[in-house]
Amino acid sequence: MAWTRVLVLIVMSVPTMLLHPSLGMGGDFDLPSLQQDVLATIDRVRPAVVNISGRGSGFSGVIVSAEGHVLSAGHAVSPGARYRLTLPDGRQLRGIGKGSNPRADAALILINDPPADLPYVSMGDSASLVTNQPCFGLSYPGGPKASNEPVARFGRVVRSRSSRGMLQSSVLMEPGDSGGPLFDLNGCVIGIHSRIGRSMDRNYEVPVDLFRQYWNELNRERTFIESGVPIPQLGVRFERPAPDQNERKLSVASVIDEGLASKAAIQPNDILLELYGRALQSVPDLQETLIAARDEGAESISATVQRGDDTLEITIPFDVERDAAPEVALPENDRPNVPAPSGVPELQGLAAQVADLEDQLDDTCVTIRSHFGDDSRTISGTCIQDDFWILSKSSAVGAHPVIDGGDGESVELVIIARDAEHDLVLLKAPAKNANGIMMQTPTPELPMGTFVLTPDDEGSGMVSVVGSSIFSSPKQESRGFLGVMPSTFGENEGARLEQVNEAGAAERAGLLVGDIITKLNDTVIRSQNELRGFLAELDPGAVITATLRRDAEELTKTVTLDAVPQTSNHAADQMEKSRRRDGFPGVFPHDADLSPDDCGGPLFDLEGRFLGMNIARHSRTRSFALPASLVMEFLTQAAEDAPAEDASDE
Repeated sequence: MAWTRVLVLIVMSVPTMLLHPSLGMGGDFDLPSLQQDVLATIDRVRPAVVNISGRGSGFSGVIVSAEGHVLSAGHAVSPGARYRLTLPDGRQLRGIGKGSNPRADAALILINDPPADLPYVSMGDSASLVTNQPCFGLSYPGGPKASNEPVARFGRVVRSRSSRGMLQSSVLMEPGDSGGPLFDLNGCVIGIHSRIGRSMDRNYEVPVDLFRQYWNELNRERTFIESGVPIPQLGVRFERPAPDQNERKLSVASVIDEGLASKAAIQPNDILLELYGRALQSVPDLQETLIAARDEGAESISATVQRGDDTLEITIPFDVERDAAPEVALPENDRPNVPAPSGVPELQGLAAQVADLEDQLDDTCVTIRSHFGDDSRTISGTCIQDDFWILSKSSAVGAHPVIDGGDGESVELVIIARDAEHDLVLLKAPAKNANGIMMQTPTPELPMGTFVLTPDDEGSGMVSVVGSSIFSSPKQESRGFLGVMPSTFGENEGARLEQVNEAGAAERAGLLVGDIITKLNDTVIRSQNELRGFLAELDPGAVITATLRRDAEELTKTVTLDAVPQTSNHAADQMEKSRRRDGFPGVFPHDADLSPDDCGGPLFDLEGRFLGMNIARHSRTRSFALPASLVMEFLTQAAEDAPAEDASDE
C-alpha cells in the first residue's frame, strides 16, 4: 500500500516538557539525568561490542585492549577455534579462541592483526559493585535485529555476588547474548553475560574480576579450571548417545591428530571402558580421571578399550602440561580511576517515579475484549483524541469487540479496517474519545537507551529502554505450519512429502507420505523451496487448497495451517509470547516485560510524546513497537477509505 502522508501523534492533554521532581520523582533522583548518562555511555562504549560467529553458532563479546583481547563466555568459546567478529561499524575481523574456564564460564578470544584504530573499553571493578547500582547490557541476541547493531537493555545490580560466585542483574538476556558485556555508567565492563533463570530478574554475569584473576591462563589456548593448570585433553570426539539409549558408554567418533589418543593408536568406533583404573560412563568422568592422573604425576595411563568383539589394554603416554601459565600483562586501560558506585533504590520501581505522567497517559488506552470461536481474549487499544477511532493489534481482535463503558456495561466496537502486514486494526466507538492521542510534529527516531513509558489503564505502567533502531522483522515464528518434511521431486516437478507429522495440519487434511504437492491455491509448486516460500507468507489458521499427485491420481485437499510448534526447553522460552510476533516491515525493540495482551496500547517518551504502538511480545528480552509514523499512515488511509456511514459523526 502506498502512503502519501507521514504524520506522528502526541498526547493532547500532556504538554511537551522535561520531567522534574514535581512529576513524581522523590528525593534527588532525576530520571532525565539518568537517561542522559545512559545515552552518553552507550554512545561511548558501543563501538567495542562485537558479534561473534563460528561453527554455526553466534554469540557476543567485548574488546578490552588495543592488542585485540575480547572477553566472552566460556560455554561459547573453544580454545584454538577460529571466529569471525563483526563490529557495529560493519568491519569484520578474525580471531582465535584462547583460554576457557568452563567452571567460571570465562573465555578469551584474541583478534588476529588488530587494526590501529581498534575500539576498546576498560575492565572495571566488580568487587566494588553495590545493590541497585545502575547498569546496562549491549549484545547480539538471536532472531531479527538491526544490522550490525547490538541491542541495549537497562537494569540494576540485584546481587553483587550470588551463591555460585556470579553477578546477578535485572538486565535481560536470551540466547545469542552469551558473552555480551554488562557496563556500569562509567563505561567500564563489570560482567559478561552467562546464563539465566526463569524469573526475569535471574540474569547471571561472570564478574569481570574473574577475567583479571585468570588473565594469564586465558591467554593460552587451553581449557582450564581454577588451579590455573590446563585440563588434560585425550584428543577424541565422542558420539552423541541416542535419546532412547539406556546404556551409557563413550564411543569414539573421531581422533584428533597429534593428541594423546592418536599417539596410542585409539581408533574411531572404539568404546572407552576404563581409564587409569577407573570405570567411565560420561565425559565428566573422563575429565576428572585425566585431572587426577595429572595431579598424581602419572607419566603414562592405562586404558581398557572395546574394539568390535575384542577388549584391548592400551598404554597411553601421558605427556601433558603441569605448570601454571606464564605472566601476561593486563591491558593498559585496566581498572581506571572512576567515581565510586552508588545504589539507586528508585530503580526497583521506575514506573513509580513517573506516576503523575502515567496517570495522565493511561487515559489514552483501553482494554478490548473479543471472541475467537468459543474463546474470549483481551488486548489493549489506543484511543484517538476527539474522534471515534481506536487502534489495536489485528491478530488479537476477533469477533464482536467491546470495551468497558463503566458501571459494568460493555460498549460495542465496529471493525473498520485491518492491515495484515503491520497487524493493525481500526475500530470505531459509538461516541468520540474524550482522551487519546492526536496528530502533531513528527518525532525523530530515538537512540538506543532512551527511556520509554507504556501506560496501563488498570495498573502503574512500565518504564523500559529502546533497544535499537527500526528494522524489518521477517516472518519466522509466526508463519503458518504445514507439518511436513518435503523434498524436490524429479526435475522440479513438485514437492514430495518425505514425512507427515502426526496430528499436524497436513495429516488432518489427509495428506500422506509420498504425496507430491504440485500447487498451493493458484501457485504452482515445483520444489521444496517453493513450498517453503509459499508457506512463509501465511499466518497460522490460514486455509489453503493443496493440489497433489498420489500414484496416478490427482487430488485436492483443504488444509488449515497450524502455528510453528514450540520445541525449546530453554529458560528463555518458558514465557508467554504473542501469537503474531514477527513479520513486521518496521519495528523497534524495547525491554519492557509486556504480556501479550498488553500489546495494542501506546508507547511514549518521558516528555509525553507518542512514539508508537506496542505490537508484539517477541521474546524474553524484546517487546516490539510499531513507529508512530506507520501507525498514523494506517489510520489516515483507513479513515479515508471508511464508508461514509462509518466515518460520520452520527
